[in-house]
Amino acid sequence: MKHHTVDIGGLKVGANFPPRIMSVINLSPESFYRDSIVDNGEQLVKVINGMEQDGADIIDVGGASSAPRGVYGTPEVTAEVELERVTSNLEHIVRNTKVRVSIDTVHSEVAEAAIDIGASLVNDVSGLNRDNRMAKLVADRGVPIVLMADSGNSCQTLKASFRSIERSIRTALSVGIPQEKIIIDPGIGFGKPSEVDLEIIRELDRFCILGHPVLVGVSRKAFIGDLLNQPDPSMRLLGTIASTSIAVANGADLIRTHDVKESKIAAKVGKALRRVSAKSESQERAE
Repeated sequence: MKHHTVDIGGLKVGANFPPRIMSVINLSPESFYRDSIVDNGEQLVKVINGMEQDGADIIDVGGASSAPRGVYGTPEVTAEVELERVTSNLEHIVRNTKVRVSIDTVHSEVAEAAIDIGASLVNDVSGLNRDNRMAKLVADRGVPIVLMADSGNSCQTLKASFRSIERSIRTALSVGIPQEKIIIDPGIGFGKPSEVDLEIIRELDRFCILGHPVLVGVSRKAFIGDLLNQPDPSMRLLGTIASTSIAVANGADLIRTHDVKESKIAAKVGKALRRVSAKSESQERAE
């Protein structure tokens, strides 16, 4: 199977390119990691500048938390509220950075507004399962998309996550989204048992077989807290960094993180530790 490279506004992701770092900006006060929340313009510029200086390749902007309600008690946010948060801040973000900007949303109206403002990538944690207009929007606008194993159906096993991504890829292709516009995300967290999250990281090469760049988001997530007895996400930096290195060593191409500088170092170490080509070995097994 061919392994595709995705171009995000001139930034190449996948194949033998360095692991890329996607930093997180949460415009949502309900987000599980309080230190990632930005709530005013002055703070926004400071955070963006810091991310850029630390080496972020993409800034992922979200107006509504997708953290699981069962773990963090996350309240539901309407599409209207999410849209207002994004549109009132995204232009300011785009104007103040040269880094590519991604929109983290499951709603097509939010994605469309963000693309109009300047977003170069759509990050859909539902894998095109929440909004039946999203796939056509992405195809028509010609932007790349991250397809995550459906967060609305928490995919309680590795196999379920894999099958969910396969279905999302089929949906994307059926409406004209090209293979080379698709990034996949196995969906660490989102209500999965911690042992499943660990298994996904351990067996990440199974997702590499699908031929698309793989995004992994382990940053300060609950499985780290469970493993290390750290209920407070602010305590989970070291576990995040260890998981990041291992994920990249096992084939991750893109790391979504709250901690850019540390994750960039961890990703570089992980890439150096990667076997000659974890993806080549996966490809050989698939053929």
